[in-house]
Amino acid sequence: MRILIAAALMLSAVAPIPAKASEIMGPERFCGYSPIIDLRDGEKVTTLEGGIHGGSFRWEGAFGTLEVNGIGWASRPKGQIVKARSSDRPARFSQTRVEGVYQIAIWNGEHAAAYFKSPNPFTQPQLDAIDRVELFEEGQSPSNCKLRTFFSWE
Repeated sequence: MRILIAAALMLSAVAPIPAKASEIMGPERFCGYSPIIDLRDGEKVTTLEGGIHGGSFRWEGAFGTLEVNGIGWASRPKGQIVKARSSDRPARFSQTRVEGVYQIAIWNGEHAAAYFKSPNPFTQPQLDAIDRVELFEEGQSPSNCKLRTFFSWE
């Protein structure tokens, strides 16, 4: 038993400590739950909850506040594509109303998607912010991520 306790203490001393939500601030590249966002000065991300294939966070900046649900193993979102996918940007779907909030989805054309939610119709600054978001899939390791979420069984 003492050996197990000693081993656990040694592992906790060298294991990385997850950043507190208040520490996830720009400017830095954030890669979390599928979205990749180059956070600008004054923007911040607050993690909310994570799961096996994705998770959610709050993204705040000069554009306002968006609730984001990223999924690294997703199917095509429902709805109409209003901005086509390109080699470096996901497709953006039309704004819909879901369970009393407005929602916009983006999709990489394969297995990654993100859903952005707002209590009010999306503004042009929010659409511009969403258009800055890239996506990665489960199993991929995007580069230059200074801030990221990671899967844990805890």
